[in-house]
Amino acid sequence: MSLPLILFSLIGLGLFYFQNLVLFPQVHLSPVSLLVFYAGFKHPLPLALALAAVMGVLEDSYALTPLGLHMFGALILVAAARFTRRRFLLQHLGPQILASLGALTLQGLGLSLILFIIQPKDFLSEDWLVYQSLKIVGTTALAPLMFILLAGLEKLMHRWGWRADRSATPSRPLT
Repeated sequence: MSLPLILFSLIGLGLFYFQNLVLFPQVHLSPVSLLVFYAGFKHPLPLALALAAVMGVLEDSYALTPLGLHMFGALILVAAARFTRRRFLLQHLGPQILASLGALTLQGLGLSLILFIIQPKDFLSEDWLVYQSLKIVGTTALAPLMFILLAGLEKLMHRWGWRADRSATPSRPLT
């Protein structure tokens, strides 16, 4: 599990820097959330939870929010991915968009609920709702492209000899 976690963490780190240093002042997208959702959907649960923890702590350390807020949001994404894993076939564009929209909406609601509990007076503003809605819609529109890129990266890693299911089961029987 350590090699896939390191690879996905490096991809997440690159997406995090791209999100916060290149896109953030003008464009509000969250490709890191899509990476966590993809890992929760396609990979074993321990890998998805570990990636959610790593990316959540990374986002928490960068933002000026309480520690654990983004990690909670990432865990919501993993739970939503596991829920949709059994109900949707995410090979087609429509289900990918619906599953991503639902997961990102749940994540936004969870983060909004926590922020409302922490500071109820400062939280109620139309700007926050508009910002969250635009971020969810924009990131949802990015989801099919992100899924294609991550699936292509996995195919490339398969050519180099890495298999995702090796991390879930031992390669040889225990004697």
